[in-house]
Formats: sequence, C-alpha cells, structure tokens
Amino acid sequence: MTVKIAVISDLHFGFGRNTERAEDCWEAAEEAFDKAKNCDLIILPGDIFDTKIPRPEDWAKALKLFSKIRIPVVAIHGTHERRGKGLINCVEGLEHAGFLKHLHCSSVTYEIKGRKITVHGMSGVPETYAKEVLQQWNPKPVKGSYNIFMLHQSIQPYIYNPIEPPSLKLEDLPDGFDLYISGHIHWREKTEVKGKPFIIPGSLIPTQLNKTEAEYPKGFYVVELNESVKISFVELKNQRKVFYKEFKINKEKVSDIIEKIEDYLNGVNGVKKPLVRIKVTGKIEKGIDLDLSHIREKYRNSMILSLSCRISEEKLESKLKLLNDIRENRISIEEMGMKILRENMKELKLSKDYEEIFDFLVEGNIEGAMVYLLSSKEEEPLVELNKEEFEEELFEEAEENSKKTNLLGWVDKND
Repeated sequence: MTVKIAVISDLHFGFGRNTERAEDCWEAAEEAFDKAKNCDLIILPGDIFDTKIPRPEDWAKALKLFSKIRIPVVAIHGTHERRGKGLINCVEGLEHAGFLKHLHCSSVTYEIKGRKITVHGMSGVPETYAKEVLQQWNPKPVKGSYNIFMLHQSIQPYIYNPIEPPSLKLEDLPDGFDLYISGHIHWREKTEVKGKPFIIPGSLIPTQLNKTEAEYPKGFYVVELNESVKISFVELKNQRKVFYKEFKINKEKVSDIIEKIEDYLNGVNGVKKPLVRIKVTGKIEKGIDLDLSHIREKYRNSMILSLSCRISEEKLESKLKLLNDIRENRISIEEMGMKILRENMKELKLSKDYEEIFDFLVEGNIEGAMVYLLSSKEEEPLVELNKEEFEEELFEEAEENSKKTNLLGWVDKND
C-alpha cells in the first residue's frame, strides 16, 4: 500500500498583518491542508508562524485550521518562532493543545499502513551553532523504518540570509537517512544528498518580492512510498501572481525610463492583485532626480507594487531627497530613522547592517548594538530603498549566489 506524506513549509501565519495581503497566508494554508487531506502524514519544517509571540487573532485562526486536520502532523519550529531557553514557543504550544508533535533534536516513529516511518527533526537554531548542535545530537536512522531527517537552516549552498552565513554544508548532514528536508529557504529545490532525495518545499507564500519568487509557483511536496519513492510538487491555485522586472538604464531621459516601466506594468494582470517588483539599475545624469513615486500611486488599485532604484551614478542629493520625502510624506518615521542611520554609518565608514543596529536601538539595547558593531561585512550603497526593498535586495543576492554555487543539485521547476 502507498503511504503519502505531505511536506508543507514556512506557512508564516500572521504575515502581512494590516496590509492587503493579511489573508494570503491563511488562504494558502487552508488550500494546502485541503489538498493534503488524502495523505497519511503532514510534515511542517518550521516557521508555521511569522512571529515569536503571535497575536490572539492569529492563534484563533491557526487553531481553527489545525482542528480540521484528521491525520498526524509532525513539526519543528523555525527561526521566526525560536525563543530563549526555558520559554515555550508557539509550535510547542500547538503540541500542548494536541494538534501536532514538536521535535527538536529528537524523533518520532509512526506505523502507517503496516510501514514504519521515523521523522527526526532539528528545529531552527542560530546559524553559527547549527553544525555544532547537529554534531552533538548525532541522529541515527532507526533500523527497519523509513527515516526522514528534517531541519530549518541555511545549508551551503542554499543561503537564505547573507548577513547570517551558514555553518552547515550538505555534506554535514547525517548519513543513512532515506529523505532529507529543509525549511527556511523560501524557494523550491529538489536534489540528492548522499544518494538520497533532498527537498526544500519553499515558503507557502511569497514574503520577499524577487526574481525567484516570480519563477517558482508556491505549493508543497508529496512523497509517495511504495516499492519505490515518488516525489511530486502540488501547486497552489489560489495564489497571487508574482512579477519581477529589472530595467537597466544608462543616462536615458527620465521620460523614456518611465514610459518603459509603465508599458511593462500595463501588461501585468491576475485574479488577485498581483505582486510586482520593479528594479531600476544603472547610471543617471548628475543632478537628475529619478522620482518614481507617482508610478506607485498610479497603479495602487491594480497591483501591489514594489519599486527600487540602485543607481551607481553621479549621486542624487540624498539629503535633499530625504527632506523632500519627509515633506511629501512618502516615507514612514521608521524608514526615515533607518535612512538617517544608514547615511551616518556610511559617512563613518561603518559596514555593518544598519537594520540590525536600528532594531537594537529601538529596543533600547545599546550594548547589543555596540557588540554587533565589532564585526564587519561590506555592503553596497543602496539608493532609494525602504526597509522592505532593502530586505528584498539582500535575499535576492543570497538566492543568486546560492544558484551559482549549487554544483551538487538539480532544479526541477516543473516537477
């Protein structure tokens, strides 16, 4: 008899709160769980929730969804859910409520249709310690069982956050398992490790608007165990389309640049408001202000648009632009604070991530900010990027680097 296992990762319950996308994570999860109802086991490799301490409204929706599931669920917690030692995280909370089995450096065995399935799980830990934690745990496959190993980490060459490089490589994964699974990475991959399948389901919703999100539809993997192993991808149908377009400019007229962008946007459509990322790179004449804010306003009702400019020109007068942005209320107080911090760090030649420092300062953790400043990572100067767009640039860079260095695997976009 065939045993079916659904692997659904990075649901990010609560993502998009107070935005047009607030219901996307719930609709995606409901569709995924419905499509997995004929499976025998559901595996969740972390980041079920988007925040460490979910709001009561998110708890209520999550409990309602899980109450409809009639098959066993086994999960690990991810980076978004990780809390300090001795504190219960939200995935453990779901376990206490009886909805799933939570694993961290532990395993559980199920007997399904006369076959033993053992799931070994290592929940998300800081990247620096991942290899050490895995070595200390040293999991071993259970004899006579189909052994699944899952974790929630970046694994070289699959890197989610370039600021936090991984300590793990594919070859560090333990020997002897029948299937390897990783959450955390938001794009879909399927390859082999140590002669066995290795899958990354990707996130159930797009959280960063980048090229990869536009290339890969969202969904989950189903693993079918019979005399052989079949792994197929189940695509979600009720999802927003993601569009990505980069415009490279070389001192063209502003009017020509805007015309090209608008021609592209006029061809974008979708049943739901599509997610669109426009990235402008290149050179612009000194003293020319490439102001694209009116494009956001023009297409506000037809799409969710992210616009960014990364221009290596003869630089725009950033201080004047900041004042202009404040005057026209185009940026939030948080964005304004981060922009000022970034410019000050640039002037002082401090190369650390200004967003991390900003978070420390907002929390009043001056000591933490000082400790963070003691190490260094160079980053390119970004122009006209708000908080979300800066994150998108970082993750896009990480994905591109991941694909360039992936010499071991293969990517099946069509599955």
